[in-house]
Amino acid sequence: QVVQFWGSSGINAEYGGAFCDINHAVKLHPTPTMLTNRGVIHQYMGESMNAMTDFRTALEADPTYSLAYFNAANLYFNLRLFEKALRYYDEAVKNCTEDESAVLNRAIARVMLRDYVGAMEDFHTAISLNPFAAHSYFNRGNLHLTLGNNAEAEEDFRKALSLQPKDSASFTQLAVALGRQFRKDEALENYRKSIKLAEG
Repeated sequence: QVVQFWGSSGINAEYGGAFCDINHAVKLHPTPTMLTNRGVIHQYMGESMNAMTDFRTALEADPTYSLAYFNAANLYFNLRLFEKALRYYDEAVKNCTEDESAVLNRAIARVMLRDYVGAMEDFHTAISLNPFAAHSYFNRGNLHLTLGNNAEAEEDFRKALSLQPKDSASFTQLAVALGRQFRKDEALENYRKSIKLAEG
């Protein structure tokens, strides 16, 4: 999410009320859940250090709390500290093996670190956990493109579009996959669909 408006107090107008509420709740009951929720709001407000402090405090209270690991990992990922992000995603998945989002984000972190084998394994796992998430097929399709697996990429982008038919990015990437298979007319058709959707 993009933070757009800041008040004179330095608290984003969109999150200011939520921050006051959760801050009061943390003072009354500083549970790992409350601390993690406050950390997420800090993160949305652009306060990375305060966010990480809350996530770490939550983990000191409960070293198995996967959601704190997950959000800390996302923070490190957004800061482009991918190795640290990967370590925290590992902990999130270890403590909640059914967390499709943690597995998927770990896959993307692995792509950024060029661990393509590990990333592909995680994409397969994320899809097995939730076979109806278009973004998982989209991301796996992008990895297939990177690896030159153009037919497999095409299959993934088509699956993503079957689940989310109006996603212009999937049409664009499908066009790339088709173009690399020398299917020019089909590629152009999908580029046109992407442009039409993007223009609204």
